[in-house]
Amino acid sequence: MAATGRERLFHFRSRLEELDCPYLGGVEDSWMEELLFKPGEPRLRLLQWILGKFDPVMYNMLENQQSKALGQNDSRVQKLLFACHLLGLCKSDDIDLVQGSKSRNKQAVFWENLLDLVSAVESSGQIHRFTTPVRTASLQSAAHFSLEEQFKNDCYFFDALCRQEDLQDIFRSKVQLYPPDLIKTTSGLEHKKIPDEKQLMSVTEKLASELEEQSKQLDELRENAPLCDADAITVEKVSKTLSLSLTTMAQVVSGFLHCFETEMKPWCKRQAPILSEVGPAFSRVHSLLLRYTQLLQSVGTIKCSYSQICHDSKAKYPNDTRVIQV
Repeated sequence: MAATGRERLFHFRSRLEELDCPYLGGVEDSWMEELLFKPGEPRLRLLQWILGKFDPVMYNMLENQQSKALGQNDSRVQKLLFACHLLGLCKSDDIDLVQGSKSRNKQAVFWENLLDLVSAVESSGQIHRFTTPVRTASLQSAAHFSLEEQFKNDCYFFDALCRQEDLQDIFRSKVQLYPPDLIKTTSGLEHKKIPDEKQLMSVTEKLASELEEQSKQLDELRENAPLCDADAITVEKVSKTLSLSLTTMAQVVSGFLHCFETEMKPWCKRQAPILSEVGPAFSRVHSLLLRYTQLLQSVGTIKCSYSQICHDSKAKYPNDTRVIQV
């Protein structure tokens, strides 16, 4: 079983290396296992990169989504799920497969199908556009019917479709077009007042001064640590690794802030408890009990010593009647 797992990792690694994956430079098999089969930011980054190899527009969309909602992966995961569903890799609600919570066999099938698609695109150099069954049926029907007959058939079909269900049910349900994290972020914005012009100018000046200071620090850093001449592939790999590390660090900081807000901050705002006199009373009783216990132990020690002396005296002078019996 272990050999099969290693062979599977070697197979996926070789296929990713054929696609020039930037996340495989000098990594071990344990990292490959985490990259492919364990939930987390590395898996999402790899999935985003592979989808970008399939369609660069999709990669830009996911990259912009990640930069806008750093630490909030709901929108990005939903977009990844939507993209994988469009490619026929999973169901529309199979978010566990995208996140990496499914079994390894299902994830292996998922990665195999995805890599097959990307390899086919890379080998052909373009994305083939297939004709959908609905479009094929419409083209075939257009060849047998005239435009007027086709229009009548479409009207009959739409009429029958509307009579199957009550159209009022369509407008009763409230549809949420935005993911929950965006709704939570934008809630209450309509009640906020527009800031004053002076306030905006002060904020602008503050940002300009901070930007100037950061620019000076960047110039000093460039002077102290000049960049070495490297090829574009090495620079891209280093940039991807640095981006992944910064994203992971941002997630750690976000997790700590969430833990502080939910677990620690409520205790910081509470008032100090008011203590009663029960504590000092228990302390006095405990100290008296401790002294009494020590006194009993001392008496027991004296008794043991006296018994030992009598026993030694009796053993040394067995015929002496003056030895006291204990």
